[in-house]
Amino acid sequence: MNSFLLPVFICVSWMALSVFATANSWSYNVTSQDGPKNWKGICKSGTEQSPINIKISDTKYEKMTDFILTNYENQPSETNFTAVNNGNIGTIVFKFKPKIYSVRGGGLDGVFTTVQFHFHWGSDKTKGSEHTLDGKAYAAELHFVSYNTRYSGFDVAKNKSDGLAVLGVFIEVGGETNQAFSFLTEYATKLANSSSSWSNIRPFGLAPMLPWTTLQKYFRYHGSLTIPGCQESVTWTLFKESVKISSEQMKSLRNLTNASGKQLVNNYRPVQPLNKRTVKNSFLPPSCPVIRSTSIIIDINAGLFSLMLLSALFGH
Repeated sequence: MNSFLLPVFICVSWMALSVFATANSWSYNVTSQDGPKNWKGICKSGTEQSPINIKISDTKYEKMTDFILTNYENQPSETNFTAVNNGNIGTIVFKFKPKIYSVRGGGLDGVFTTVQFHFHWGSDKTKGSEHTLDGKAYAAELHFVSYNTRYSGFDVAKNKSDGLAVLGVFIEVGGETNQAFSFLTEYATKLANSSSSWSNIRPFGLAPMLPWTTLQKYFRYHGSLTIPGCQESVTWTLFKESVKISSEQMKSLRNLTNASGKQLVNNYRPVQPLNKRTVKNSFLPPSCPVIRSTSIIIDINAGLFSLMLLSALFGH
């Protein structure tokens, strides 16, 4: 395997369909009895729930070390992808074997193996992302899911505070076809119906789906899975800069159907209270105190100089 060094902190809500809640036991419908407000257990009682609204001015700067992504830029022969329209859960998932893709460094405690990615999206471009940035929602949000390899698998890791890492990418609609997401128009058509799947998909690069030129700009906080049971085991990274896909690519997602045969849209959990958590940022270092002190000294010296000049002119 090849490794790729990035000056960025990469971190990320699911591994395999078997770990999800029982079908039809909950929904994203905010007006339904089984909707997000009525999700039970830690979904209701937890204090570190996800998603959240990230208010940039309230975030705290922290310098992050480099991350190493293994095989993110490759198409490894050791695995194939499987794509599933999991209409009962409400998303399209691309999953693959563990120990092929991995993330380490960046302050993470251990090596995290990436095992799947999935999407959340809305019925129009004003909504769809789970997280919001200064109150702004995006048309969609992409999640890469990894678990800590110190644990035997996702089922164990999801119950540990350091068990999961999720990398989130905001998606906007506009412009030309984004080749990094060309698989959407190809496989969304094959996965139009709920519970349909497609296996033996030749791997494609994960790295091009990231905001590649601005990877140094991201937010980090500790939170939870965004579906029941909402385990508070996720180290989240949300990139500040979004990526764009075309209207046709977005339409491919919106053409999917759920278990009821209806259009699969608005499959996101509303934002949750931040409570006492701190959201960190990697790109807004505070102003240097020395510079501010120097400015004050310069101002004082300028005042003294003016006084001295006046004294020299009118003192005789």
